[in-house]
Amino acid sequence: MNKLPIYMALLFLTIPVMAAPNLEDATKDVCKCLKQPQNKLRQAVELIKKAQSSGDMSQIMAAQGDMMGVIKASTRCFEALPEKYPEINRSNELKKRVMVMAKTQCPNPVFGLSKQR
Repeated sequence: MNKLPIYMALLFLTIPVMAAPNLEDATKDVCKCLKQPQNKLRQAVELIKKAQSSGDMSQIMAAQGDMMGVIKASTRCFEALPEKYPEINRSNELKKRVMVMAKTQCPNPVFGLSKQR
């Protein structure tokens, strides 16, 4: 009797099952990366509104440097995601799915602010 099929079956049973990529967790991480820049964007829009009504643009210039630091931190956050989610990073389809999910879970505040005008 050939024992090869039995050994093959045992081999497959010992191989850990690959988990499906967790799109929900990846989406939450994308939203975390966007949270601080989105908050700063809201603040910047308010500063612009105040500057337009008062004519004082100095606050906008001061906030610009702060915003650049936030953008750098957000960029570092996004750069860590491919390492954390390599299976998503290798698939354009999965990347698209995460971005669609992120659009609904952490929508761009610019759209809401532009409607408030």
